[in-house]
Amino acid sequence: MNGILLAAVMAAFNYTEPADTTTTDQAAWNALAPGTYSGWVSKDTHYRQRELPASLTAAPGDTTVTAWRGERLGLEALVATTEGIKDLRVKLSGWRDAEGRTAEWPGSEAALMRYVITNRFRSCGKLPEGLPEYTVNDMIDLPGSVADVKAREVRPVWVTVEVPREAAPGLYHSELILTGGGETLAVMPLSVKVLDRTLPATPDFFLDLWQQPYSVSRWAGVKPWSAEHIEALRPYMKMLARAGQKSATAILFYEPWGEQSNDKFEPMVATTKAKDGSWKYDYSVFDRYVDLCDEYGIAEVIECFSMVPWEMRFRYFDEAAGDYRWLDAKAGSQEYEALWNDFLKNFYNHLDQKGWSERTLVAMDERGLKEMKEARRVAQGAVPGIKMSLAGDYHPELEPDLDLYTLMIEDFFPAEVLARRKAEGKKSLLYTCCASPAPNMFSNSDPADNAWLPVYARATGFDGFLHWSFMNWTDNPLEDSRFFLFAPGDTYFIYPDGRSSVRYERMVEGIQLSEKLRILEKELLEKGDLAGYAALQEALLPVRTGAHTRHVSTAKVINDLQREANRQ
Repeated sequence: MNGILLAAVMAAFNYTEPADTTTTDQAAWNALAPGTYSGWVSKDTHYRQRELPASLTAAPGDTTVTAWRGERLGLEALVATTEGIKDLRVKLSGWRDAEGRTAEWPGSEAALMRYVITNRFRSCGKLPEGLPEYTVNDMIDLPGSVADVKAREVRPVWVTVEVPREAAPGLYHSELILTGGGETLAVMPLSVKVLDRTLPATPDFFLDLWQQPYSVSRWAGVKPWSAEHIEALRPYMKMLARAGQKSATAILFYEPWGEQSNDKFEPMVATTKAKDGSWKYDYSVFDRYVDLCDEYGIAEVIECFSMVPWEMRFRYFDEAAGDYRWLDAKAGSQEYEALWNDFLKNFYNHLDQKGWSERTLVAMDERGLKEMKEARRVAQGAVPGIKMSLAGDYHPELEPDLDLYTLMIEDFFPAEVLARRKAEGKKSLLYTCCASPAPNMFSNSDPADNAWLPVYARATGFDGFLHWSFMNWTDNPLEDSRFFLFAPGDTYFIYPDGRSSVRYERMVEGIQLSEKLRILEKELLEKGDLAGYAALQEALLPVRTGAHTRHVSTAKVINDLQREANRQ
């Protein structure tokens, strides 16, 4: 048995789902006749493990959803039991068109959802002590998973529907089948109305999720950058590609972000100081990772971190000492300039040989103006015309030199600057972090927030969205999403062994919705359909004006926009 499979088997064997220990209202259970209940429910809600929603019935009805061709849909169902269920399993039946003919819809599947620990913390800094914890149904387990459901507990179910791009418009049918204790518990009809519209195979939306490959090697129990590590990374590359990821995250020197990462970011370029005092560089890991990203169409740009790390020190291997050493070098110092002048010249010579120079960006994260100006000066001196990126505050002095510039959600480019950047082909993104309480992508955030953020990015003129970590896992990510520094879930929003999450699926929904709106706006203007265009703009108004801050939920905004986009 290889290391990846063994790690997955051991994780499943040792996995204990956390129980919600908070007090819940039992009145609805007390009034319920004994039995098992199920039904389709809103995916805009977190369902408590031991609290019974009023909407469930003993005879689950059907549900119909509308989709474009090429769209990925997520639906949620709920199972509740007064007595308990042994070995609950879920699956989708085959698909049929309106005439009853078999239709192949690969990628459509059902899976049980799992609970993870969270709390109400929505900020940066040390996690407050004594903050009450509770659980949320964020994790979507692997298809074929099994769970026991205790008496007076609920079990959410997630259904993923991948509408084939070649599907003919019309109505298609399937069933969600629930079994437990050796018998069928429920058959829940599901219908999808496929419109005569098709989403692009690759979204125009620029998604930038920073990757943490060393969390994957740690979880899989394999040597970093071994063949086993590459195989373990593939499920996450597939998930990134499905969402429309555009950027590969490369690490030039050890740990650009200090203590904020659970698993340390080892460099993808091995820097060695030779015995004669010269520098040597090994790019084999860097090349391996970029090649892997290229396999999945991910590396439109290669973001390389960082000339300005959070701690201004750079680790290298000292050949004479036979060990690692640190070079403390502040931006603007002679030592800093000498190191980066040599490194960048050698690095870009390698990039030229690989044909990667034009899509490589030297990237920085939340660094100050003085440090950034020094980094720009040194970089341009070493490699004239070098491309750079920054995620952080808006600095007019730096903006013209940044090919990729990402601002926090509360900040904006001046309208004329944003228009010029678009004309020049430069990308402008927005991001959220622990400093943005809501909407956000924490495990305690409203589920619809994850769909709202991409729509907001596009509606306010940005090219896309950034989140600082895709899979920077905690020690025990299957059970506890809290981290000692940030709001829970801020460090990752997919789970080990290729498990998805509500947050990932809703983000994909939002990216797809932003694509629908972009396509419809262009089409309506070209057709001169001013009434249709006005209706679309009216639906977008709550997004552009930040109406969520005035007690209009992100769920209502997203649901209204979906109806409008599917009506056109």
